Amino acid sequence: MKKLAAILLLIASVSVSFAATVASYSAGVLPGAGNTGAADPLTQGWTASGTPGSYNWGGDSTIGGWRITDGTTTAGFFYQKNMSIGDAQAMALGDWTARWTTALVADAISRTGGGVDNYYTANYTRQTNNALWIEVAGQFAYVLSLESDASGNVVLSDSHTDFAITTEGNQMAQELGTGAPGNEHFITFTLNSVGGVVTLSDSLGGNHGPVAAFTGIAPATDRVVWGAFSAPGQGSSVWNEVLVTVVPEPGSISLLALGAVAVLLRRRIR
Repeated sequence: MKKLAAILLLIASVSVSFAATVASYSAGVLPGAGNTGAADPLTQGWTASGTPGSYNWGGDSTIGGWRITDGTTTAGFFYQKNMSIGDAQAMALGDWTARWTTALVADAISRTGGGVDNYYTANYTRQTNNALWIEVAGQFAYVLSLESDASGNVVLSDSHTDFAITTEGNQMAQELGTGAPGNEHFITFTLNSVGGVVTLSDSLGGNHGPVAAFTGIAPATDRVVWGAFSAPGQGSSVWNEVLVTVVPEPGSISLLALGAVAVLLRRRIR
């Protein structure tokens, strides 16, 4: 019985920190100028929003991530992954965390032959539609849009509040390709949902407090989405990592522990 009690204590301690991965993307390279070879999201179970076009597509960058470009006013380009029923239920009932590392790119580019071509210079007004989208049907949707102002400062918006991320200006990569400058600024954002309250923090030391759920739609799908969305904006961003995890609600953990006890007792009887 002492052995059984010790095992139960171990199960309980592990369960407290247990978190299941709902969706993840890793570029497989470090963020930084000159780093190529980012993994294609399609190879990690993500689905593209459509067929890449001349002005909206995803591709390897030269600054350590997968670049999303939308040079249109209607199409956008993004990747999505549907959640399992179990993960969606766990997110609706338990705590969850979303973390993503990304950088804005001030100019968008078009495909020309096998390469790329800059077709306009840095224009902050186009940086209005780069976002991470988390949606659980019938429960909630969170849309965090990465934008910039005229000084190049980065802003994250939940459609209700604009959270100021940088205030020093010039925090976006101005171009890609050979000779790209080293002023790209990757930022890791973290959403923490604890007890139904979702808060935002970032790798620059910002703790921004509560984040509002998106109210523009009634959530109808269980999914995680990231990239450049359609009108009213155009934009471009580079993504190094996306990770959404969930902590099962206490009832699920208890069932897990009880199941383990049943297995141990059965073995003990044998």
